[in-house]
Amino acid sequence: MAVARVACPVLIGRESELSLLEDSLLSAIRGEGGVVVLGGEAGMGKSRLVRELAHRAERLGCAVMSGTCSEAELSLPYLPFLEGIGNYLTRQDVPAVRERLGPAAAELGQLFPQMGHAGPVTADPMMSKLRLFEAIVLLLTDAARSRGLLAVVEDLHWADPATRELVDYATRRLRSTKVMMLATYRTDEMHRKHALLPSIQTWRRSGQAQLMEINALDAQGVKAMVTCIFDEVQVSDEFRDFVHDRSEGNPFVLEEMLRDAIDHGDIFRTDKGWDRKSVHEIRLPATVRETILQRLERLQPVEVEVLSAASAIGLTFDVATLAAVAGKPEAAVALALESCVTNQLLEEADRPAGRYCFRHALTREAVYEDIVATRRQQLHARIAEVLESRPDWRAVDLAHHLLMAGSYEQAVGMCVAAAEAAIAAHAYRDAADLFERAIPHVKDAIERGRLMCRAADAYWNNTETLAAKALLEHGIADLEAAGLTVEAAGHRLLLGRCYWELLRTDLAREQFMRARDVLETQGPSEALAVAYIRLSGLDLFDKSGGGGLEDALRAAEIAK
Repeated sequence: MAVARVACPVLIGRESELSLLEDSLLSAIRGEGGVVVLGGEAGMGKSRLVRELAHRAERLGCAVMSGTCSEAELSLPYLPFLEGIGNYLTRQDVPAVRERLGPAAAELGQLFPQMGHAGPVTADPMMSKLRLFEAIVLLLTDAARSRGLLAVVEDLHWADPATRELVDYATRRLRSTKVMMLATYRTDEMHRKHALLPSIQTWRRSGQAQLMEINALDAQGVKAMVTCIFDEVQVSDEFRDFVHDRSEGNPFVLEEMLRDAIDHGDIFRTDKGWDRKSVHEIRLPATVRETILQRLERLQPVEVEVLSAASAIGLTFDVATLAAVAGKPEAAVALALESCVTNQLLEEADRPAGRYCFRHALTREAVYEDIVATRRQQLHARIAEVLESRPDWRAVDLAHHLLMAGSYEQAVGMCVAAAEAAIAAHAYRDAADLFERAIPHVKDAIERGRLMCRAADAYWNNTETLAAKALLEHGIADLEAAGLTVEAAGHRLLLGRCYWELLRTDLAREQFMRARDVLETQGPSEALAVAYIRLSGLDLFDKSGGGGLEDALRAAEIAK
């Protein structure tokens, strides 16, 4: 007889890691906060460890915020903070919070409308971003004012650039506060070009964050898990070594393989309790992916169809959206989901809200990768239709699904809209990435050139001068080839600034002069005044004693 679930009811083999995390939490409560980064391969139990720490934090009276980064290639900037802080604010007296935060509340209005109107935009984008980051830190310290705060950011390996920047900022600002930020990431994702790797290496060298790694269970840990799952007193050394070898000490893989053994009758219940076939007769799948896919084969076709649609939506989803995407009544979808929960593929994330999630990211990956490419595109196209029909749709979500559907013309507009929203939230690298995702799918040379220049501006605002320079060179060439020399001249001012920052003052001067010569023909303008100011500045820094004063006076005359 099969059981409904095969999951270890207690945390096994993680006592030392939990003790270290609890020590960090107690230090935060004493006012010695900071950031802890917990790494480990997929399935090692990072989320389970985080949940256990969160339970203990709540028992100590701490506030707890939690958010998860999205596995989607394009996601909302600051997503885990929007989730964690947003949920926290729904339980608070928001006017009182605004009063305690003072002017910082207006900065938060950019991300959380309930905090009031966003503050005025300043000319310096980096200062605007720093004010936003500082306002978020102030909100976290306010939440921690009585008994401390545990702020969880899960799956940092999937984080958008703005989230990575904010976590890095927190490593320098949360010391001497009552805030413990705990971020998790998958070490098996850390290839040498992964965007998170430089941050991990910096934190390790500087000690700005406490880095921990969760490793595979040893044979005794596996034995303890099997004992707890089956409520047995003893497990033979032969079986212990067998499942330890096959699971490689990965708790999630172990649970999946044991579930498969039960479903196949290799492990079975008798009148006296649990029993099994001999080790030589047990045929466990070679990989966890195989285990999951074999379980799919035992589902009804409608259940597989619903589960496949869910995997295209993402790790978490709600019944209403899934029913619309699958084109089935909600009652039928609910029955299919119930079967998937029973088969240990899904879990209820929020019963009142009708939200479900995949049991693990590995589960979703296995289901999604088993869908043929054309069907995947159809599902993403349908998801985009469903999301767009709702009043609360977000451009970044539509952009992701439209790109995955191969609907590139529609995706371009959504990428641009999402990039503009990211700029408004000072998430400049996110904006640059979105513009770059759109550029290859723009057929018109003029629009492509303009998007290159907008992407370059976003990179420059994020202090990524080399990336900005490369895009400006291409974008300006496209605009000038189309005869838009005046528009291109405006972008040459930024290209000159890039050369200046790269210590190529000769090339910077050339760009400023070319921009000036074109703009002079159009009469006085802000851009022309900037061109003269830049030339004056070059003379000052080069100490050439040339026309610096003359250029400055000309700029002042134009500005009048």
